[in-house]
Formats: sequence, structure tokens, C-alpha cells
Amino acid sequence: MIDADALASSHPSRSRFLAQDRRGARNIARTLRIATLNCRNTADGWTDRAHLLTSQLVELQPDVIGLQELRHFFPRQAHWIAKRVSAEDQALTYGVRPTYKSGLWWFWEGIAVLARLPIVERGHLRLQGQARVANVVRLRLHDGELLDFYNVHLASGLANEELRTRQVSQLLEWMDRRSGVAQVLVGDFNSRPSAPTIELVAKSLRSAYSAVHGTEPPKTIPTPLGGGSGPGVVIDYLFVNDHIEVHDAWISFDRVHDKQPPLVASDHYGLAAEISLRPGVVARAGP
Repeated sequence: MIDADALASSHPSRSRFLAQDRRGARNIARTLRIATLNCRNTADGWTDRAHLLTSQLVELQPDVIGLQELRHFFPRQAHWIAKRVSAEDQALTYGVRPTYKSGLWWFWEGIAVLARLPIVERGHLRLQGQARVANVVRLRLHDGELLDFYNVHLASGLANEELRTRQVSQLLEWMDRRSGVAQVLVGDFNSRPSAPTIELVAKSLRSAYSAVHGTEPPKTIPTPLGGGSGPGVVIDYLFVNDHIEVHDAWISFDRVHDKQPPLVASDHYGLAAEISLRPGVVARAGP
């Protein structure tokens, strides 16, 4: 299990950045907080762990977050999360842009982007295999500049690395058609850092966490949820293109319930980062 205090002490730059700059960052037009989390649908005690997820989302206050494994109906999980966050903090209002899987899986689950910034455009991509999807929102920043935020959940299964590589190739080609703008790609890639899928992504984008710390985190799965244990692996990522500067990155959604030690927000840990657009990014929204 990842120990939150140990992580904070091993990355002192994180605590200094948040303590000194968090409130001020909201007034700097080009500074944003991004995040990702696989929510585990409604499995493994959702009614018990939902508050752990939303309370940490309120504390994190990302400008935009990509969520994966979200129930489509009963509840409409992405919308429920956004509504619950607003109930806990009325200053936090998120626009919700979900995309659900293909075929019969459409009834079951999908992914979503939650954004506090104006969404000027949205899109989605049907990936080859396992009814998987990716989606994108184009955000208008406070100074009118644009940011494309992509969210994805790739195919699962150890034997499906080749399929994931094909899915990423499809996704990167899609992103290339929308080049010339700051781009973020987040999600559950179901692939380790040394896998061909991630090596392919790394040819075009860089990991925000690795850019700050020189390596990926100790793990993003498993968490204690459902009895998960062991050294774990990294399969969740925040990637950015060359138009973006990364100031900090850290593990998120890692709190363990005081009265129920196995209870955490999800079976994945989340990731968060503080970023800004580099000078010279000229893509802007219209009037």
C-alpha cells in the first residue's frame, strides 16, 4: 500500500508548491491543475467509498479531470459525482462530458471529462477492440488560449498489449489531426511504463509525473480496495505535449478510511499535476 505521508516526505517539492502557490495559481491565467482516476464503476462498495472519492475531489479542486469506469445508469455516475461535489462545495461546478462504450456495453459504462473551464468543443473516438472509447474536450482558458484534454481507457488483459498498441496508434493519429494546440492525454492505459503501448505514446508526449520526479510513481494499482496488496504496477498516466510546462505531479485519491482500513476511493490511485502553457502557444478561442 502506498503511504501518503511517506510520499509527501519523499517529494518535498509537492508540499512546498501546494502550500505556497495553490491559492495564487487560481489567479494565474496559464496555470492549471489536471487529474485522472479510474473509479471502479459501482463495484466494491460504491455506496461506502463514494464520499471518499468526492471529498478528495473537492480537496484536489482540479480544473479538469478524466474519469474512467463510470456506470451509465443507476446511477449516472459521472453526473452524480459532479452533483455531489457541488453539494459539498458550492464554488465547484463541473461541466460533465461522458462517452460510453460501443455496442451493448453502452448500457453499462464509459468515461467522462469533468471541467470547470468553458468547453468550446467536444469529440469522441471509437477504438478497435473491447468496445473501448476515447474522448476529448477543447477548453477555453482564462486568457482565451485553448487546451485539448483527452481521456482514454484502453483494452484490459495481459495478453492484449498488441491490441492496446493499435488503440494508442489510432488515438495518436486522431490527436495529430488536432495539432498546433496544447494537448493533455490522461487515463487508464492498462500498460506498464516499459510496454510497447507506453513507448509509442512517449514518442509524441511526455509523462507529467516522470517529468517532475524522473520516474513513474511506485504504483497506481492495486490499492487496498477489495483486498489488493503486493508491490503493484503503474498503468495510469498523465501525458502532455511540448506546448505544456509541468510544475508538479503527485499521487492522489490515496486516503484510507479511518474506520474501515480496506476502504479507499477506488482500486486505482489517481494522479494529479500542476501545469501551464509555454509561451508562444497561439491557438485561441474565437469571440
